[in-house]
Amino acid sequence: MSRFSGRDWWFIGLLGTIYAFNFIDRMIIAVVGEPIRQEFGLSDFQLGIMGGAAFALFYGGIGIPLARLAERVNRIGIVATATALWSVMTILSGAATGYIQLLLARMGVGVGEAGFTPPVVSLIADRFPPERRATVFSMIAVGVSVGGAIGVLAGGWIAQTYGWRWAFVAAGAPGIGLALLLWLTISEPVRLNAGQSAPPFGAVLCRVRKSRAFVAFTLGSGMVALVGFGLNLFLIPLLVRRFGFDLAEAALTFAFTFSAATALGGVVGGLAADRFAARQYRRYGILPMLSTALALPLFLAAIYQDEWQIMAVLLFASTFCLYAFLPTIMTVTQRLVEPRMRATAAAIHAFGQTAFGLGLGSAFLGYMSDVLATARYGQQYASQCLGGGASASASCAEAAGTGLQQALLMLGLFLLLAIICYWLAARSISAEITVIEGEAK
Repeated sequence: MSRFSGRDWWFIGLLGTIYAFNFIDRMIIAVVGEPIRQEFGLSDFQLGIMGGAAFALFYGGIGIPLARLAERVNRIGIVATATALWSVMTILSGAATGYIQLLLARMGVGVGEAGFTPPVVSLIADRFPPERRATVFSMIAVGVSVGGAIGVLAGGWIAQTYGWRWAFVAAGAPGIGLALLLWLTISEPVRLNAGQSAPPFGAVLCRVRKSRAFVAFTLGSGMVALVGFGLNLFLIPLLVRRFGFDLAEAALTFAFTFSAATALGGVVGGLAADRFAARQYRRYGILPMLSTALALPLFLAAIYQDEWQIMAVLLFASTFCLYAFLPTIMTVTQRLVEPRMRATAAAIHAFGQTAFGLGLGSAFLGYMSDVLATARYGQQYASQCLGGGASASASCAEAAGTGLQQALLMLGLFLLLAIICYWLAARSISAEITVIEGEAK
């Protein structure tokens, strides 16, 4: 840690803070999703589309052209503009009067947030040596956990006290000031291989397609994200439906089981990767493979529980394991491409991770929750339990809670696929990094 200068710490701290509000604006829908569902009479599938797929498709699709832009122009300017955009769109979410308006606003949030991760990963690669990058990105990624905690605790209290619309306003407003602060205080670092022009997108796509480790890491991270994002979006509805929590109580439990666990897991994972895998590249695949294998039974046991206290403890442990190495994998994939390909490669990785996790995962989970709730309640579930005051009836709440629990249990199958993907990455990463770094010399 002593190698970091004061400017480095300001870089890490400010971008970590922006990442916190990035995640607050992304996941605030998970806090207010249940009251929105009840007010607009939505199904879980519609909630999954609004909270996940609509965001993810634009986040992933726009992220690649923005990353191409980041290979050529000032990356600090891109991040600052993106931060201001997603903040404004979050505020506008609070003004929505119907499902379609809210859906469009969430798409706008996805467009803005697409401009954060690829440029930031590229900035880190140019500013810090390879043996420090996993630690740096892990510390910045703590913003995800801090943002999750602030978002659910403050958002739950604001939504319960003043209504869900004001929760959106409170989540979005600080980002506008942070965007200005970033633009004024952080300078663009010198690019590695600055004399070289950025290669065409086809060349980058060909490079990552031929990298077995890159493809395997992207698919594996996508499977883990599918479970993580699905749990993130539907944990508070699960607590409300199955255990009768109000929003504030559910938010407090969420902060412990998700936010604290991801913060601790990400930092420990980053430090462990830099300590144990810096010269044994194969371990970059082995470590996440082992942590995911440990997370699987913990996750299944947690969702199966009928006591919320036991569920919370098990979810904390499983979330710690799931998120321990996701920040590390993002930085490791940067070592599998040439320097001027890094922002685009990061966007491709983020697209795969987000498309699987937040896009497919949230829609799949919402759809299966509706199907299983209907099987539990009967064919009249949609007409009798969605919309109006009937959704608060005991039989409707029991069916909705049980359906969501069973749908979450099904997500465990995707963790098996993630374990296989990380094993495949471990088999080829050493040779690939050796070749890339040899060519760079």
